[in-house]
Amino acid sequence: MGPVSFELVRAELRAKKEGNEDPSQSEMFVVTHTNKKGETDSGTQETIDHLQNLKQAGYSDDEALQTVFGKERHGRVRFYGRSVTKSSLKKDKQIRQMQQQHAEVVSTMEKNQNNLTSKLDGLTSLIKTVLQQVNPGMSAEQVQVMIEAAQQSPPDASSAPNDAR
Repeated sequence: MGPVSFELVRAELRAKKEGNEDPSQSEMFVVTHTNKKGETDSGTQETIDHLQNLKQAGYSDDEALQTVFGKERHGRVRFYGRSVTKSSLKKDKQIRQMQQQHAEVVSTMEKNQNNLTSKLDGLTSLIKTVLQQVNPGMSAEQVQVMIEAAQQSPPDASSAPNDAR
């Protein structure tokens, strides 16, 4: 089948995590250096063990990676692929945050719209009841026609009081 790109591996790991979090670089190293049977060669296993020991000793993920692999080359980021830079990662992160905020705003607006729609339905029902009580001879169809006509016609701006003197 051929090699699998870092982005595909990253997408699979992100899908498995709760909240679609990006996998850490050490997780990427372990996954990309382990074969389908779950085996690694001895040198890779030593590196994985060294990474895990450093993380258990209190090192952060970045510190452990830098200790094991050395400092990253300028303009490169490990386990992301050839064309990925730190600045492109930062932009992607900002875009994902903005998309998440947008989704939250849309969700809130939809809830508000549903709430307002239910309130409008309640008010419409109340108006129907009042109209039928005030005009007992009016049929339900006539009341419905009146309400629909009132909803379709925009308010008349010329009927507003004129304060200009």
